[in-house]
Amino acid sequence: MKKERRNEFDLIRAVSTVWIVLFHYSYTFVQYGVGGEHIFVMKHANGTWGALFVSLFFMLSGASLYYNWGDRMTSFKGKGGVLDFYKKRWLAIFPMFFIAWFIFYLMYVIEFGWMWGWGGPRYRLLLTFFGVDGYFMYRGMNYYTVGEWFLGAIIILYVLYPILQWCMKKIPWKSTTVIVLLFGLNVARRMIPAFAVYNAWVIISDNINIITCLMSFWTGMLLIRADRRLAGKAFVIPALIAGIIIMVIPLPVSTLILSPILAVCFYIVLLSISVWLDGHRDRWKLKAYDKIVGFFSRYSFAIFLVHHVVVQRMMEIFMGREFTYAGSILYFLVNLALISVLAVLLSKIASLAVTAIKMSFSARQIKTSGGDVP
Repeated sequence: MKKERRNEFDLIRAVSTVWIVLFHYSYTFVQYGVGGEHIFVMKHANGTWGALFVSLFFMLSGASLYYNWGDRMTSFKGKGGVLDFYKKRWLAIFPMFFIAWFIFYLMYVIEFGWMWGWGGPRYRLLLTFFGVDGYFMYRGMNYYTVGEWFLGAIIILYVLYPILQWCMKKIPWKSTTVIVLLFGLNVARRMIPAFAVYNAWVIISDNINIITCLMSFWTGMLLIRADRRLAGKAFVIPALIAGIIIMVIPLPVSTLILSPILAVCFYIVLLSISVWLDGHRDRWKLKAYDKIVGFFSRYSFAIFLVHHVVVQRMMEIFMGREFTYAGSILYFLVNLALISVLAVLLSKIASLAVTAIKMSFSARQIKTSGGDVP
């Protein structure tokens, strides 16, 4: 049975997408030494906006997957099974990723004087093949061009998802206890002498450690179990108060803990806004809102793939110069427009590739079974 469309997912995804683009755009002012009174959306009182919205993205992924697959994945094979889940996730990610990666790979080949092996030994292309090159950049140079560390982390979580779903259905609170414990140990690991060997081996930044990502992803699965009850005043008001405190008042608590808490606050507030708007569609004309939110939600993955390269290349033009505040806002809108155009083009090309893959697979199945095209 087809699930009801959840407009709150679109709103959360759209807001997170635009804010992460704005965060990276702000960072390029520092990266390329651009001065003046420019827009600078980098930090709140207890962390970075980037960490907040990445955490919110993980929560959204966990929530949306559990909402759409929680009642379907009852077997290994067949429609709605584990293999079907993996196939759909692969088609949603890898054709678009490979196309974007290859375009930027060729760009770097040309920039590096036609050096085809600019990323080191060829075996490192395996990291790109599995979509985790950005995630493992901390281990040394490879052929990473797009997707950043987030893509690798979400792919790892997708691989784990069938197990996580089973845990959520069969042993939810025991699983929650284990994940919270692992998260707590990861937060405090540098203060625990017994973790010296682990710390020497696991040198990845704590905020992108897969345990940190898992905590946010699992939290999203828990949030969707509570469903739209979270849009009630009993949850929204505390979320608003807690969110404002975390954003405004420096607290003596690790940002690894505060970022997911703040992400939960944003999730609840955005959920309540979406539910309220849905309940007033007879009074409000929401056509423009639906189009804008729908656009950034629909093309969020494509935007995510191309935006970092675009904002870096666009800011290189103004390296060492100065911006006015109004000029930086206008230039952000120009960047966002260009990113959006490229995202749409990439999505269209990827859609054609997916169609070709599906047709090829269907033709092979027909040939194998000896059947005729209906």
